[in-house]
Amino acid sequence: MEAIACVEKALRLNPHPPPYYFWSLGLAQYASGKYEAVVKTLTNEATYPAESRRILAAALAQLGRLEEAREAANLYLAGNPHFSISHWLETMPYRDLATRDRLVEGMRKAGLPD
Repeated sequence: MEAIACVEKALRLNPHPPPYYFWSLGLAQYASGKYEAVVKTLTNEATYPAESRRILAAALAQLGRLEEAREAANLYLAGNPHFSISHWLETMPYRDLATRDRLVEGMRKAGLPD
C-alpha cells in the first residue's frame, strides 16, 4: 500500500519522528489488514501514550487478543472519557467504507462504547 511506503520513508528520513508518523503508519497498516504490524507499530514508545490506543485496541481485537484489546480500550477511554463510536462515525469521513467498517468492528470487539 502506498501510504505504508510513504510513512516508512518518512520514518527513515527523520531521525526524531513525531508520534503522528507512527499513528499514520498504524492506521495504514490497519487498512491493509496487517494487524500484527499495527500492534508492533503502535506499541512503539514514541506513540503508545497517544490517541492511537484506539487503533491499537481495534487491531488487538481483530487478532483475537481480547484481554489486551480491552486493556488498550480502557486506557484510551481514561484519556477520552466522552468517546463514542457513533460520534466518531459522525465526525470522521472515510472514502473506503469497508476499512471504516472493519475499524468500527475492531473498536466494538475491544469494548469501546457505541
